This record gives sequence, structure tokens and C-alpha cells, in this order.
Amino acid sequence: MNRPSDHLQKYPVLLSAVLEKTEEENPDVDFLKEAIQSIKILYSYAQLRTFQIAMGKGTPGKWEWHDLVSGEFMKTLPKKEVKRQA
Repeated sequence: MNRPSDHLQKYPVLLSAVLEKTEEENPDVDFLKEAIQSIKILYSYAQLRTFQIAMGKGTPGKWEWHDLVSGEFMKTLPKKEVKRQA
């Protein structure tokens, strides 16, 4: 991912628009709220990484998917899923 922040900032806005049109009784409401919050956190992390790289304190180059998830989460993934994501 070269510049994830360019794309990540758009998703919460789009998902919020979908959430506004979704009825509160719909089971997808919780998933939408969780997705919005998760993407906002990921966007903050991407901004921080971009800043660190610009200041010469981070690793340059493309990011891989495993660079953006926590080590704790990586430990919970089955090997088959890690291979599929790669």
C-alpha cells in the first residue's frame, strides 16, 4: 500500500452515510459502527507511519497488510489465513 491514508479517509464518510440510512433494528448497524471505528483507528496509524517515514524515523517503501495489524492479532490468525492474505 503506497498511500493508504488517501483512501482510508474516505471510507468512514461513506460508511457513515450507509449507517444513517440503515434502520436501528438492522443487525448490520453494529458491524457498520465497528467498521467505522476500526477504519478511523487504522487511518490514524497510517498518518503516524507516514509522518515517521517523512521524518526519517520509519521504514520506507511499500507497506504490507501485516504491517498494519497488531502482533496480537497476527497470533490469532490461522496459518492458512496468513498465507491467503499474503
